[in-house]
Amino acid sequence: ADFEELKEFLQKNSVPLVGIEIVEEARSILENPFTESIALMPGNEGTGLSKRQKLAADSFVYIPQYGDGTASLNVTVATTMVLHQFTIW
Repeated sequence: ADFEELKEFLQKNSVPLVGIEIVEEARSILENPFTESIALMPGNEGTGLSKRQKLAADSFVYIPQYGDGTASLNVTVATTMVLHQFTIW
């Protein structure tokens, strides 16, 4: 199935597509932003979500980071952290 078919399937089944991305409208995973089942969309390791993916997302979450260190995490680590927060919701 291609991306459009996936998005159509999710909409038909009332499953929001949530992107992991640092964007203005993103909610911190520490705010317990999960209220229902979701489809999670991590971005590319280097460039994050594509414009097409961002347009398709129903909402976004981000992982707060503190200090002057790196502004990104390995995509596998980031996804694992988001999934952990989802499971404790």
